Amino acid sequence: MLIDEDGKTIGGVSGGCLESDLIERTKNVLKDGRPIVVTYDTTKGADSVFGLRTGCRGVVRISLEPAANNGLFEFIRTCFERRETGVVAMLISRPNGLALPLASGSFWLENEKFTNHTNEDELRAVLPRLRYDVATAMAERRSRSITYQTSAGDAEIFIEVIKPPTSILIFGAGNDAPPLCEFAKQLGWRVSVIDHRPAFAAKERFPDVDQIIHSRPADLPDEFFADEESVAVVMSHNSEVDREALKRLLASSCSYIGVLGPKQRTANLLEQLAADGVEVNKSMLSRLHAPVGLDIGATTPEGIALSIVAEIQAVLAERKGGFLKNRIKPIYDR
Repeated sequence: MLIDEDGKTIGGVSGGCLESDLIERTKNVLKDGRPIVVTYDTTKGADSVFGLRTGCRGVVRISLEPAANNGLFEFIRTCFERRETGVVAMLISRPNGLALPLASGSFWLENEKFTNHTNEDELRAVLPRLRYDVATAMAERRSRSITYQTSAGDAEIFIEVIKPPTSILIFGAGNDAPPLCEFAKQLGWRVSVIDHRPAFAAKERFPDVDQIIHSRPADLPDEFFADEESVAVVMSHNSEVDREALKRLLASSCSYIGVLGPKQRTANLLEQLAADGVEVNKSMLSRLHAPVGLDIGATTPEGIALSIVAEIQAVLAERKGGFLKNRIKPIYDR
Protein backbone atom coordinates (compact mmCIF):
# COMPACT_ATOMS: atom_id res chain seq x y z
CA MET A 1 0.00 0.00 0.00
CA LEU A 2 1.39 3.40 -1.01
CA ILE A 3 0.37 6.48 0.98
CA ASP A 4 1.32 10.03 -0.05
CA GLU A 5 1.62 13.19 2.03
CA ASP A 6 -2.03 14.09 1.37
CA GLY A 7 -3.29 10.71 2.56
CA LYS A 8 -4.08 9.43 -0.91
CA THR A 9 -3.51 5.71 -1.30
CA ILE A 10 -2.90 3.00 -3.86
CA GLY A 11 -3.64 -0.55 -2.79
CA GLY A 12 -4.48 -1.70 0.71
CA VAL A 13 -3.48 -4.03 3.54
CA SER A 14 -6.92 -5.11 4.74
CA GLY A 15 -10.53 -5.00 3.67
CA GLY A 16 -10.66 -1.37 4.79
CA CYS A 17 -10.55 -1.93 8.56
CA LEU A 18 -7.04 -0.59 9.23
CA GLU A 19 -6.33 1.90 6.47
CA SER A 20 -7.63 5.06 8.14
CA ASP A 21 -5.54 4.45 11.26
CA LEU A 22 -2.47 3.68 9.16
CA ILE A 23 -2.86 6.93 7.21
CA GLU A 24 -2.72 8.85 10.49
CA ARG A 25 0.38 6.95 11.62
CA THR A 26 2.04 7.58 8.26
CA LYS A 27 2.15 11.31 8.97
CA ASN A 28 4.80 10.81 11.68
CA VAL A 29 6.80 8.41 9.50
CA LEU A 30 6.88 10.96 6.69
CA LYS A 31 7.80 13.68 9.15
CA ASP A 32 10.80 12.06 10.87
CA GLY A 33 11.74 9.49 8.19
CA ARG A 34 11.94 6.60 10.67
CA PRO A 35 10.16 3.32 9.87
CA ILE A 36 7.84 1.78 12.45
CA VAL A 37 6.09 -1.56 12.85
CA VAL A 38 2.45 -1.33 13.92
CA THR A 39 0.66 -4.29 15.51
CA TYR A 40 -3.12 -4.74 15.50
CA ASP A 41 -4.21 -7.51 17.88
CA THR A 42 -7.84 -8.63 18.10
CA THR A 43 -7.19 -11.97 19.83
CA LYS A 44 -7.77 -10.66 23.35
CA GLY A 45 -11.56 -10.95 23.14
CA ALA A 46 -12.38 -7.31 22.50
CA ASP A 47 -13.85 -6.55 19.10
CA SER A 48 -11.91 -3.32 18.85
CA VAL A 49 -8.48 -2.09 17.86
CA PHE A 50 -7.77 1.55 18.68
CA GLY A 51 -11.46 2.21 18.18
CA LEU A 52 -11.67 0.19 14.96
CA ARG A 53 -14.38 -2.47 15.13
CA THR A 54 -12.90 -5.01 12.75
CA GLY A 55 -15.05 -8.04 13.54
CA CYS A 56 -12.08 -10.31 12.73
CA ARG A 57 -9.84 -12.18 15.17
CA GLY A 58 -6.09 -12.26 14.60
CA VAL A 59 -2.84 -10.33 14.66
CA VAL A 60 -1.67 -8.04 11.86
CA ARG A 61 1.79 -6.49 11.88
CA ILE A 62 2.48 -3.76 9.35
CA SER A 63 5.79 -2.08 8.54
CA LEU A 64 5.45 1.60 7.63
CA GLU A 65 8.55 2.92 5.89
CA PRO A 66 9.43 5.90 3.69
CA ALA A 67 9.42 5.21 -0.04
CA ALA A 68 12.07 7.82 -0.83
CA ASN A 69 15.56 6.39 -1.40
CA ASN A 70 14.20 2.91 -0.77
CA GLY A 71 16.05 0.21 -2.70
CA LEU A 72 13.09 -2.17 -2.37
CA PHE A 73 11.33 -0.68 -5.39
CA GLU A 74 14.28 -1.08 -7.70
CA PHE A 75 14.77 -4.63 -6.47
CA ILE A 76 11.13 -5.51 -7.18
CA ARG A 77 11.48 -3.95 -10.63
CA THR A 78 14.56 -6.13 -11.24
CA CYS A 79 12.66 -9.29 -10.24
CA PHE A 80 9.80 -8.37 -12.56
CA GLU A 81 11.92 -7.42 -15.55
CA ARG A 82 14.23 -10.42 -15.27
CA ARG A 83 11.36 -12.78 -14.47
CA GLU A 84 13.24 -14.13 -11.44
CA THR A 85 12.10 -14.89 -7.91
CA GLY A 86 13.78 -12.80 -5.24
CA VAL A 87 13.71 -12.48 -1.47
CA VAL A 88 13.75 -9.45 0.80
CA ALA A 89 15.01 -10.11 4.34
CA MET A 90 13.70 -7.19 6.43
CA LEU A 91 14.37 -6.45 10.10
CA ILE A 92 10.98 -6.00 11.80
CA SER A 93 11.91 -6.36 15.48
CA ARG A 94 15.23 -5.49 17.10
CA PRO A 95 16.84 -5.45 20.54
CA ASN A 96 17.94 -2.10 21.95
CA GLY A 97 21.61 -2.98 21.54
CA LEU A 98 21.35 -3.55 17.79
CA ALA A 99 22.40 -0.51 15.79
CA LEU A 100 20.46 -1.50 12.67
CA PRO A 101 17.18 0.42 12.31
CA LEU A 102 13.85 -1.24 11.66
CA ALA A 103 13.13 -2.04 8.00
CA SER A 104 16.81 -2.58 7.24
CA GLY A 105 16.81 -5.06 4.42
CA SER A 106 18.97 -7.32 2.32
CA PHE A 107 18.05 -8.49 -1.15
CA TRP A 108 18.59 -11.89 -2.72
CA LEU A 109 18.10 -13.29 -6.22
CA GLU A 110 17.88 -16.91 -7.34
CA ASN A 111 20.84 -16.83 -9.69
CA GLU A 112 23.06 -14.33 -7.89
CA LYS A 113 25.04 -14.23 -4.69
CA PHE A 114 23.81 -12.42 -1.59
CA THR A 115 23.64 -8.65 -2.04
CA ASN A 116 23.57 -6.83 1.28
CA HIS A 117 22.17 -3.34 1.62
CA THR A 118 22.72 -3.02 5.36
CA ASN A 119 25.67 -3.08 7.73
CA GLU A 120 26.61 -6.73 7.40
CA ASP A 121 28.72 -6.70 10.57
CA GLU A 122 25.59 -6.33 12.70
CA LEU A 123 24.22 -9.67 11.51
CA ARG A 124 27.40 -11.48 10.52
CA ALA A 125 26.89 -14.21 13.12
CA VAL A 126 23.44 -15.14 11.81
CA LEU A 127 24.26 -14.94 8.09
CA PRO A 128 24.77 -18.71 7.58
CA ARG A 129 21.35 -19.52 9.01
CA LEU A 130 19.78 -16.55 7.24
CA ARG A 131 21.18 -17.76 3.92
CA TYR A 132 19.67 -21.19 4.55
CA ASP A 133 16.28 -19.77 5.53
CA VAL A 134 16.25 -17.48 2.48
CA ALA A 135 17.03 -20.42 0.19
CA THR A 136 14.26 -22.46 1.83
CA ALA A 137 11.71 -19.66 1.46
CA MET A 138 12.72 -19.20 -2.16
CA ALA A 139 12.42 -22.91 -2.92
CA GLU A 140 9.03 -23.19 -1.23
CA ARG A 141 7.83 -19.83 -2.60
CA ARG A 142 6.54 -18.98 0.87
CA SER A 143 7.31 -15.96 3.04
CA ARG A 144 7.99 -16.34 6.75
CA SER A 145 9.09 -14.50 9.89
CA ILE A 146 12.06 -15.91 11.85
CA THR A 147 13.75 -14.79 15.07
CA TYR A 148 17.56 -14.89 15.24
CA GLN A 149 19.78 -14.68 18.29
CA THR A 150 22.38 -11.93 17.99
CA SER A 151 24.97 -10.70 20.48
CA ALA A 152 22.59 -7.83 21.30
CA GLY A 153 19.51 -10.02 21.72
CA ASP A 154 16.72 -11.47 19.60
CA ALA A 155 16.19 -9.91 16.18
CA GLU A 156 13.17 -10.82 14.04
CA ILE A 157 13.50 -10.83 10.27
CA PHE A 158 10.65 -11.07 7.79
CA ILE A 159 11.73 -13.13 4.79
CA GLU A 160 9.45 -12.05 1.95
CA VAL A 161 9.32 -13.86 -1.38
CA ILE A 162 8.99 -11.55 -4.38
CA LYS A 163 7.63 -13.39 -7.41
CA PRO A 164 7.33 -11.86 -10.86
CA PRO A 165 3.75 -11.51 -12.08
CA THR A 166 2.21 -14.63 -13.60
CA SER A 167 2.73 -14.69 -17.36
CA ILE A 168 -0.21 -16.12 -19.28
CA LEU A 169 0.28 -17.32 -22.86
CA ILE A 170 -3.00 -17.36 -24.78
CA PHE A 171 -2.81 -19.36 -27.99
CA GLY A 172 -5.68 -18.13 -30.09
CA ALA A 173 -7.20 -14.69 -30.68
CA GLY A 174 -10.82 -15.60 -31.29
CA ASN A 175 -13.82 -13.80 -29.85
CA ASP A 176 -13.51 -15.64 -26.54
CA ALA A 177 -9.92 -14.46 -25.97
CA PRO A 178 -10.51 -10.72 -25.16
CA PRO A 179 -12.48 -11.39 -21.94
CA LEU A 180 -9.77 -13.78 -20.77
CA CYS A 181 -7.13 -11.12 -21.44
CA GLU A 182 -9.13 -8.53 -19.52
CA PHE A 183 -9.57 -10.74 -16.45
CA ALA A 184 -5.88 -11.67 -16.50
CA LYS A 185 -4.80 -8.03 -16.72
CA GLN A 186 -7.06 -7.12 -13.80
CA LEU A 187 -5.22 -9.75 -11.76
CA GLY A 188 -1.92 -8.10 -12.64
CA TRP A 189 -0.76 -10.90 -14.92
CA ARG A 190 1.49 -10.40 -17.92
CA VAL A 191 -0.59 -11.30 -20.97
CA SER A 192 0.69 -12.56 -24.33
CA VAL A 193 -1.61 -13.41 -27.24
CA ILE A 194 -0.24 -15.72 -29.94
CA ASP A 195 -2.00 -16.15 -33.27
CA HIS A 196 -0.66 -16.37 -36.82
CA ARG A 197 -3.63 -14.37 -38.15
CA PRO A 198 -2.93 -10.61 -37.98
CA ALA A 199 -6.58 -9.78 -38.50
CA PHE A 200 -7.45 -11.62 -35.28
CA ALA A 201 -4.39 -10.79 -33.19
CA ALA A 202 -4.75 -7.03 -33.68
CA LYS A 203 -4.00 -4.27 -31.19
CA GLU A 204 -7.50 -2.86 -31.66
CA ARG A 205 -8.95 -6.12 -30.33
CA PHE A 206 -6.40 -6.50 -27.52
CA PRO A 207 -5.47 -2.92 -26.51
CA ASP A 208 -4.18 -3.73 -23.01
CA VAL A 209 -2.18 -6.93 -23.49
CA ASP A 210 1.58 -6.86 -22.98
CA GLN A 211 2.51 -8.74 -26.13
CA ILE A 212 0.89 -9.78 -29.41
CA ILE A 213 2.81 -12.36 -31.43
CA HIS A 214 1.94 -13.26 -35.01
CA SER A 215 3.26 -16.78 -35.26
CA ARG A 216 2.28 -20.41 -35.34
CA PRO A 217 3.26 -22.28 -32.14
CA ALA A 218 5.69 -24.48 -34.08
CA ASP A 219 7.71 -21.45 -35.17
CA LEU A 220 8.26 -19.96 -31.71
CA PRO A 221 11.78 -20.14 -30.19
CA ASP A 222 12.43 -22.53 -27.31
CA GLU A 223 13.18 -19.68 -24.87
CA PHE A 224 9.60 -18.47 -25.28
CA PHE A 225 8.50 -21.53 -23.29
CA ALA A 226 11.22 -21.41 -20.61
CA ASP A 227 9.53 -19.15 -18.04
CA GLU A 228 8.61 -21.21 -14.96
CA GLU A 229 6.23 -18.48 -13.77
CA SER A 230 4.08 -18.85 -16.88
CA VAL A 231 0.75 -20.53 -17.54
CA ALA A 232 -0.91 -21.19 -20.90
CA VAL A 233 -4.34 -21.58 -22.44
CA VAL A 234 -4.84 -23.20 -25.85
CA MET A 235 -7.95 -21.84 -27.54
CA SER A 236 -7.38 -21.30 -31.25
CA HIS A 237 -10.38 -23.48 -32.29
CA ASN A 238 -8.12 -25.03 -34.91
CA SER A 239 -7.09 -28.63 -34.25
CA GLU A 240 -3.79 -28.41 -36.11
CA VAL A 241 -2.73 -25.19 -34.39
CA ASP A 242 -3.87 -26.46 -31.00
CA ARG A 243 -1.88 -29.67 -31.53
CA GLU A 244 1.24 -27.60 -32.31
CA ALA A 245 0.72 -25.50 -29.19
CA LEU A 246 0.08 -28.52 -26.97
CA LYS A 247 3.22 -30.23 -28.23
CA ARG A 248 5.38 -27.23 -27.37
CA LEU A 249 3.69 -26.61 -24.01
CA LEU A 250 3.92 -30.17 -22.73
CA ALA A 251 7.69 -29.96 -23.16
CA SER A 252 7.85 -26.48 -21.61
CA SER A 253 8.30 -25.07 -18.11
CA CYS A 254 4.70 -23.84 -17.92
CA SER A 255 3.16 -24.78 -14.58
CA TYR A 256 -0.38 -24.90 -16.00
CA ILE A 257 -1.66 -25.86 -19.44
CA GLY A 258 -5.34 -25.43 -20.22
CA VAL A 259 -7.06 -26.58 -23.40
CA LEU A 260 -10.47 -25.25 -24.40
CA GLY A 261 -13.03 -27.69 -25.72
CA PRO A 262 -14.48 -31.12 -24.88
CA LYS A 263 -12.39 -33.71 -23.09
CA GLN A 264 -12.52 -36.07 -26.09
CA ARG A 265 -11.07 -33.36 -28.36
CA THR A 266 -7.99 -33.06 -26.15
CA ALA A 267 -7.74 -36.86 -25.97
CA ASN A 268 -7.69 -36.91 -29.76
CA LEU A 269 -4.93 -34.28 -29.82
CA LEU A 270 -2.84 -36.38 -27.42
CA GLU A 271 -3.39 -39.47 -29.55
CA GLN A 272 -2.22 -37.60 -32.61
CA LEU A 273 0.89 -36.42 -30.77
CA ALA A 274 1.63 -39.99 -29.69
CA ALA A 275 1.23 -41.14 -33.29
CA ASP A 276 3.79 -38.50 -34.27
CA GLY A 277 6.26 -39.96 -31.79
CA VAL A 278 5.75 -37.45 -28.97
CA GLU A 279 6.15 -39.11 -25.57
CA VAL A 280 3.67 -37.74 -23.02
CA ASN A 281 4.44 -38.73 -19.41
CA LYS A 282 2.53 -38.39 -16.14
CA SER A 283 4.39 -35.23 -15.17
CA MET A 284 3.21 -33.54 -18.35
CA LEU A 285 -0.36 -34.71 -17.88
CA SER A 286 -0.41 -33.45 -14.28
CA ARG A 287 -0.05 -29.90 -15.65
CA LEU A 288 -2.74 -30.40 -18.28
CA HIS A 289 -6.28 -29.14 -17.57
CA ALA A 290 -8.79 -30.14 -20.22
CA PRO A 291 -11.49 -29.06 -20.44
CA VAL A 292 -10.01 -25.85 -19.09
CA GLY A 293 -11.75 -23.99 -16.26
CA LEU A 294 -13.77 -24.57 -13.11
CA ASP A 295 -17.23 -26.09 -13.28
CA ILE A 296 -19.33 -22.95 -12.64
CA GLY A 297 -21.86 -23.44 -15.40
CA ALA A 298 -20.27 -20.83 -17.66
CA THR A 299 -21.72 -20.50 -21.16
CA THR A 300 -20.71 -17.00 -22.34
CA PRO A 301 -17.19 -15.88 -23.32
CA GLU A 302 -17.04 -13.77 -20.15
CA GLY A 303 -18.23 -16.62 -17.93
CA ILE A 304 -15.80 -19.06 -19.52
CA ALA A 305 -12.95 -16.55 -19.03
CA LEU A 306 -13.93 -16.24 -15.36
CA SER A 307 -13.87 -20.03 -14.94
CA ILE A 308 -10.43 -20.22 -16.59
CA VAL A 309 -8.70 -17.53 -14.52
CA ALA A 310 -10.33 -18.91 -11.36
CA GLU A 311 -8.94 -22.38 -12.07
CA ILE A 312 -5.48 -21.00 -12.84
CA GLN A 313 -5.51 -19.00 -9.59
CA ALA A 314 -6.55 -22.10 -7.65
CA VAL A 315 -3.79 -24.21 -9.22
CA LEU A 316 -1.13 -21.57 -8.57
CA ALA A 317 -2.26 -21.32 -4.94
CA GLU A 318 -2.41 -25.13 -4.64
CA ARG A 319 -6.10 -25.01 -3.80
CA LYS A 320 -9.01 -27.18 -4.97
CA GLY A 321 -11.25 -24.33 -6.07
CA GLY A 322 -14.19 -25.40 -3.88
CA PHE A 323 -16.56 -23.39 -1.69
CA LEU A 324 -14.85 -21.45 1.12
CA LYS A 325 -17.74 -22.30 3.44
CA ASN A 326 -16.63 -25.95 3.24
CA ARG A 327 -13.00 -25.14 4.07
CA ILE A 328 -11.94 -26.25 7.56
CA LYS A 329 -8.55 -24.52 7.59
CA PRO A 330 -8.15 -20.70 7.70
CA ILE A 331 -8.72 -18.86 4.42
CA TYR A 332 -5.11 -17.64 4.34
CA ASP A 333 -2.00 -19.69 4.92
CA ARG A 334 -0.30 -19.06 8.26
